[in-house]
Amino acid sequence: MHHMSALPQPSSAHSGPSPARSPGAAARREAVRQAFFDAARALFAEAGYAGVTLRRVGERCGYSAAAIYRHFEDKSALLFELCAQDWVRLAQALATAREGCQPGRTLPAVFQAYLDWALANRHGYHLMLMMGLPAEAERAIDQRWRQRFPQDPVGAVLEACVQDLQAAGGIATHHLPEDVADALWTAAHGLAALEITFEHLPREHWQPLAHRQHVLLDALLRGFAPSPPT
Repeated sequence: MHHMSALPQPSSAHSGPSPARSPGAAARREAVRQAFFDAARALFAEAGYAGVTLRRVGERCGYSAAAIYRHFEDKSALLFELCAQDWVRLAQALATAREGCQPGRTLPAVFQAYLDWALANRHGYHLMLMMGLPAEAERAIDQRWRQRFPQDPVGAVLEACVQDLQAAGGIATHHLPEDVADALWTAAHGLAALEITFEHLPREHWQPLAHRQHVLLDALLRGFAPSPPT
């Protein structure tokens, strides 16, 4: 994860009208793209990556294959745009949680906000981080991701929280913020992925999520805390 000072806004090669387009035409174009996004979300959730084609997406929302190909060159480009939108929205939710806290309390609040967003947007979270992809699609999306996000907006918020806590004396300053942020993201993603993957299974022997979250975050923060003076 890499630090950045500002969050990017969702964008694409097709975003924003050209000077020759009227505001009405731009709005119609955006409405069409949103219809494609909504249809694609549903289809990816139902059929997985292999079961989706741009033609099926168009059929789901009442457009021809030719119409959807005017917006996206292939389904990996469409999936990327869906994931990029949600990644920015997740980053914005984390940033909002951080801004509402005292510096020494930002990290627990942002950890909670991450889980809240993931569990409130299960299909989107699954598309971003949990859906298996063919190697070729993985490479294509990774290339687009690096171009769109030279600095990771979610990682930026987590690293800022680590720096907040370092300044407050809660995390030892010899730890690199990006290393601590990676560990925290791994923990948050692990909790979210377990909840999403096993949401329909009986949980008689599971501790409540809030308890597991507290134990895990407490263990991490204790591990990164400054050593007591000798």
